[in-house]
Amino acid sequence: MKTNFSKRCSLSRNLKSGAWLAVVVAGFLLTPGVFTAQGDDVYRLSSPDGKIEISIRMPRQGSDERPTWSATFQGKLLLTDCELGLQTAEAGDLLTGVRVLRQHSSSADRRIRVLFGRADHAQDRLHETRFTLETPSHRQLDVVFRCYDDAVALRYELPGVPKNGLATVTDETTSFRVAGAPTAYVQYLESYTTSHEHNVTTVQYRDIPPDTLLDMPLTFSWDDGTYLALTEASLRHYAGMSLMRMAGEDSPPRLVCKLTPRPDSTKVVRQLPMLTPWRVALIGDRPGALLESETLYCLNDPSVIKDVSWIKPGKITFPWWNGDVYDGQRDLPILSFEMAKKYIDFCASNGIPTHSLTSDEKNVSPWYYQSKLGVAPGPDTDVTRPRADFDLPAIRRYAESKHVRLWTWVHQGALRGRVEEAFAAFEKLGWSGMMVDFFDHDDQESVEFAESILQSAARHHIMIHFHGVWKPTGWQRTYPNLMNHEGALNLEYLKWSDRCTPEHNLMLAFTRLIAGPMDYHLGGFRAVPRAQFKPHNIAPNVLGTRCHHLAMYVCFDNPNPMVADYPVAYEGQPGFDFLMLVPTWWDETRVLAGKAGEVLVTARRKGRTWYLGGMSANHARDLDLPLAFLSSGQYLARIWKDAPDAEFSPNHLTTYTAGVSSGDTLKLHIAVDGGFVAQLMPARK
Repeated sequence: MKTNFSKRCSLSRNLKSGAWLAVVVAGFLLTPGVFTAQGDDVYRLSSPDGKIEISIRMPRQGSDERPTWSATFQGKLLLTDCELGLQTAEAGDLLTGVRVLRQHSSSADRRIRVLFGRADHAQDRLHETRFTLETPSHRQLDVVFRCYDDAVALRYELPGVPKNGLATVTDETTSFRVAGAPTAYVQYLESYTTSHEHNVTTVQYRDIPPDTLLDMPLTFSWDDGTYLALTEASLRHYAGMSLMRMAGEDSPPRLVCKLTPRPDSTKVVRQLPMLTPWRVALIGDRPGALLESETLYCLNDPSVIKDVSWIKPGKITFPWWNGDVYDGQRDLPILSFEMAKKYIDFCASNGIPTHSLTSDEKNVSPWYYQSKLGVAPGPDTDVTRPRADFDLPAIRRYAESKHVRLWTWVHQGALRGRVEEAFAAFEKLGWSGMMVDFFDHDDQESVEFAESILQSAARHHIMIHFHGVWKPTGWQRTYPNLMNHEGALNLEYLKWSDRCTPEHNLMLAFTRLIAGPMDYHLGGFRAVPRAQFKPHNIAPNVLGTRCHHLAMYVCFDNPNPMVADYPVAYEGQPGFDFLMLVPTWWDETRVLAGKAGEVLVTARRKGRTWYLGGMSANHARDLDLPLAFLSSGQYLARIWKDAPDAEFSPNHLTTYTAGVSSGDTLKLHIAVDGGFVAQLMPARK
């Protein structure tokens, strides 16, 4: 093999450019090859399956150019002339005019355990090339490229020279040029101070307005079914990244990295050595491939939590969404022992492992002490002390007697300066987990603060949801006590607007959801047609049929999902039986159908049983779903689908059972804004 490869490289020097490329592509099939074209300063790297190929062009000696790279997928150019760029106060522009000191190639093919995700393992299969570069001022840095079967990833690494030195990143100008004329699915950011809760706009790539911040993942689709999403992984000790189209550039426009600035307008101050996050382009020949990918997870460090036996995700009540009621009417105070007892009994009777206690319904003031009304902390806020009218010890004793855990909420500002003290107190108070809310910023300090919360929470055996926060970047591998990120305009907005339409749900499925688990305030059981919708803070309605909302428990990654409606809304209602039995994390995921803003059908396996969820927007549609993913043998399918009158009575559904096998095709009619769910269990012999 090595001899044959050497002959190919030697032969390539005597061939013209086009023939040389053909030989190199053939060589990729034989080795994890990185190749240098003689005199051309171009290096090439392929994915293990050979479908993705990237070419990296280094500056010629003495030039003032920067390295650039391009990528093809199945021979189609997707990214072209993407520039590398990193600037520091100490050394200026680190990439202009660099020369290659060393280049090293390697490969990996590792099976990584996933605790609570899309699958029970991830295949970390890649080819990598590392460049050690020297700047004209004789500074050194490494640039690392990885090529997966479904992604290209790159990052910068600054060595620990000088010893104990600092690096002050003044800017990062990594850029992407998307080839051709794809459609873009864009979330525009109002500023760097944002909750990342926006609707998705469909726009042609060339028509993205310049000088506007763009959230990530930023997804693109081409007419031939190819999908690409730009995002980042392993965001640690660094500023969060958005993108911006630069003004005055055409054909194709350049999307440049924009780091959230620090108060002094620098971007990052780090002690050396420094690793930046990975800049990632996820690629697939269908949109579902991006939702099946585990690459972002693989790009993060292994778990720092050795004993994970205490991490037990599952469904969770969240009365704040339903207006803090039990039966749709204001009655008992939500933080009272009497109301908590009713909710805990509901959880115990229906297999819901966790009940949330967050704030009162009158002033929306938190469970902990503060004299200031509202959720924002004041000068006397004390998260270690329950407020006087909240008998947490009695509620905890009752919950323990029913084997129900307790969850809560805290404003991130109330943790500032006392994270470890707070989490030590939370453990003693008996909280098993909590939502930390209102970050609204992803500068370096916010990112490091969030990581300190995860670290302290792990020490005290507390699970975490982050709300009002940036997109996930794979932290759930390093900190498996991180159950969820929000970073999405989700169903809470139905309390005061009509912005969470079924097509919005299906836009977020192919943008934000690509990045990882998405908390979405699931479980609304009062669906109304669009013409009848009115926002309500108490007992809010939802848009889309009941089956559409049941399908979110399958379609949306979410190991700790809410059952957010009030208990009486569920009692005796069709579909509640599925909500109770559906798992919340999976052994395998297959996306059977998908189109941004229109339809998503996902199949998930837990043990030997498969669960299917399908969501649709706007018009009714007929689905033909081959069941080839099933193992051999017969299965019993239980199906919940829109009733014939669901367009006008969207809470109506029908159920039936059928015997199926891997050779069958499931045929379903989906109502306007509709959906379906199914459980497929191996038939008993």
